[in-house]
Amino acid sequence: MSNFKDRFETLIENQKELKRVFSQSAMALFKETTKEFFELNPGVKAVIWRQYTPYFNDGDTCEFGVSCVTFTNAEGEDLNDIQWGDYEGENESIWATENIQYDLEPIFKGSFDPEEQAKLQSKMTGVDVASANLLDSMIQSSEFSDMLQDMFGDHVSVIATRNGFAVESCDHD
Repeated sequence: MSNFKDRFETLIENQKELKRVFSQSAMALFKETTKEFFELNPGVKAVIWRQYTPYFNDGDTCEFGVSCVTFTNAEGEDLNDIQWGDYEGENESIWATENIQYDLEPIFKGSFDPEEQAKLQSKMTGVDVASANLLDSMIQSSEFSDMLQDMFGDHVSVIATRNGFAVESCDHD
């Protein structure tokens, strides 16, 4: 039985090491991808998302997940005025959106008030829609969520900028 115990403990240690190596590789890839994203998107100053395990899920299992990703040109103190994909501050040159493609692609014209959409599009310069969609899908991928939880934690808001990542505790329901 001692041999079984040793083999079992070795298996567990191997699993931990594989997870550690995978997490390090995933984090390096994510940092590299984020850096490339900002190089392709000079008009985007920050990418923000919340990640958490819900406290209640109407009787279903509460599972960790990532909320919608917000892209914005806000910086500094103006980032405090970004709430769930909207900019609620006074600076009229700032934009924030949870769906760059929906706000910028011509196929969606007419879905919003044309005047409001034109105003938003004129502010959103220096944005590469394809790379934004790719980063958004990566962050919200269920396959990637464990890595995001390992990297940033649970019940947090993450702000990615050209200078790195800021993590803050967040309230949610």
